[in-house]
Amino acid sequence: MTYLTFQPEGGRRLSYQRRGTGSLVVCVPGGPGMDPEAYFAELELPGHELLVFAPRGTGESSAPPTSGGYGIAGYADDVEALREHLGQQKLTLYGNSHGACVALAYAGAHPDRVERLVLTNGPARIDDAFIAAARRARTCFAETFADGADRLAAAADADGALAGELDEAERRRQYRTLMAGYVAELGPAEVGYLDRLCAAPMNWEPVFEMSKEFVAGLDLLAGAQAVVAPTLAIGCEFDVTVPAAAMHLIATALPNGHFLELAGIGHFPEVEAPAEFRAAVTAFLAGRPVAGIA
Repeated sequence: MTYLTFQPEGGRRLSYQRRGTGSLVVCVPGGPGMDPEAYFAELELPGHELLVFAPRGTGESSAPPTSGGYGIAGYADDVEALREHLGQQKLTLYGNSHGACVALAYAGAHPDRVERLVLTNGPARIDDAFIAAARRARTCFAETFADGADRLAAAADADGALAGELDEAERRRQYRTLMAGYVAELGPAEVGYLDRLCAAPMNWEPVFEMSKEFVAGLDLLAGAQAVVAPTLAIGCEFDVTVPAAAMHLIATALPNGHFLELAGIGHFPEVEAPAEFRAAVTAFLAGRPVAGIA
């Protein structure tokens, strides 16, 4: 699919893809640094046009001049540049993982520019409560799935290896091993998705910057009371990277926040539970009741 490009002030280039018809939803992928097209390859929201945004350093969007430009605030600035480019008064945003962090940061910085917000599996705050909840999620994962403990151990080893000096082939191999712990079960849909995602173009530099930002004590809830747009925060029962409790925290912090937990799945709800995910999100975007939300 062809990327559309534009140039905000400063000579940078940003890019995006559009597919589908209906009301516009701007989709911010996770990663960071993963290929946007591969990341959202399985995303479908009937009745909506999806604008898959390519964050800086991915797709045909230019990289920042220094690695420090990969902070969440910079990504949020790019979303505002996109809004201005589109000529939209307000945006409806969907963000998954790191993309949810970006979408929430954007909403905090520009609360009057957000129509509706859907966030899945992206933390707003990294603190002791988050770490404890993630530990509980890993224990539950290991006890529930026959290969759970082995997958988590292999993923932890791969995560450590990725911090070192590796050639591209070995980095890709370790990356794929790491990602096997992101889904609850390795069925055909999950295996196919992870294989494509891990073979797609990848910018590794933003990953290291994200780690620094998270370790420093991420907190995106300082301006939460100003974000009055209806928000659906989705957590997943077996997400070991962002426990469902982290998404519940977001929902309770926002004045018009709602929480939905999807049972039996991991980090990628549009892949692991596509029908349930589509039904909940399309109902929310249309202002209809969503079963199971709190």
